[in-house]
Amino acid sequence: MNKLTRLHIALADAKERKRLYKLYSTMKKVGRNVHLCPKYNISSSSNISIGDNVWIGELLYAKGEGGITIGSGTIISRNCEIWTSNHNYDSEDLMTIPYDRRFVKKPVVIGENVWIGSRVIILPGVTINEGAVVGAGAVVTKDVPKYAVVGGNPAKILKYRNIEVYEQLKKEGKVYLDVEYDYDVSSLRKSEY
Repeated sequence: MNKLTRLHIALADAKERKRLYKLYSTMKKVGRNVHLCPKYNISSSSNISIGDNVWIGELLYAKGEGGITIGSGTIISRNCEIWTSNHNYDSEDLMTIPYDRRFVKKPVVIGENVWIGSRVIILPGVTINEGAVVGAGAVVTKDVPKYAVVGGNPAKILKYRNIEVYEQLKKEGKVYLDVEYDYDVSSLRKSEY
């Protein structure tokens, strides 16, 4: 790669990092090497915590009113929705139908080293535990166990990952984004700079 191309990339990266740091400064916590692709729609960012080595694809829709925690090493593909609040439609003191003006808020917790496929919808109150994989297009309505691979609407357990391999790679510190990228420096792969 020639020096002019590297310069263009460096300038584009600096502009992007400045935009992201402005958003990150409004969040509860953001770790190192975190990249959020453009065209996101995030509400109540002050209720969102993100660990280290996290990549989030474009068109994220995140309602943070109830709180969102994203663990280190997590990758969230494009066009995903994370909901932490819902209209009050079922209570003893319901004021109007089909729902009233109050909201029910429940946090969403996404554990470490989780991979969430494209177009996934995560509903309020869900915990996706460490090492889980959520298949593209899934609607996650209940908690996902450690190392589970889930898919469908509603998401169901399809199988489990190889726990021994997972634990060995974790012990060796072989987290994909930590090995391949450092978004705090550049959008290039580490081997390219």
